[in-house]
Amino acid sequence: MAPIRLVLATMPPLLGEIVRETLASQRDIEILAEVADSEQILSVVRRTGASVAVVGIAPSDSTALLVHELLAHQPWLRVVTLTSDARHAVVHSLQPRAAAISDISPQALLDAIRTALVAKDVHPRLHPFSSD
Repeated sequence: MAPIRLVLATMPPLLGEIVRETLASQRDIEILAEVADSEQILSVVRRTGASVAVVGIAPSDSTALLVHELLAHQPWLRVVTLTSDARHAVVHSLQPRAAAISDISPQALLDAIRTALVAKDVHPRLHPFSSD
């Protein structure tokens, strides 16, 4: 099975380090690039062919525009948004579906990334709050 190819984006240093260490130890996940500026995410995803973007956001930020733009240009992409305080995470896809991750732990993040790519059903640790 091919590895899950992902891009890390706009992570504060401490959160970025934790997420990077969690993902780097997984055989089925390949970190292709890290992006500091949200304006560069789409071009990096296109260039690398990533299937997942893990994006750090401030707790007060609305991600709707960023997620909409990414999914409009890369409909197969899965976007995992993670607040900088690691209290909230959401998996976004064009299905359209968004699911909040109930347990923000390294294992829950790994499960969400893997589930976002292979399953249409929502993973038990994910709670859908909008779907069609």
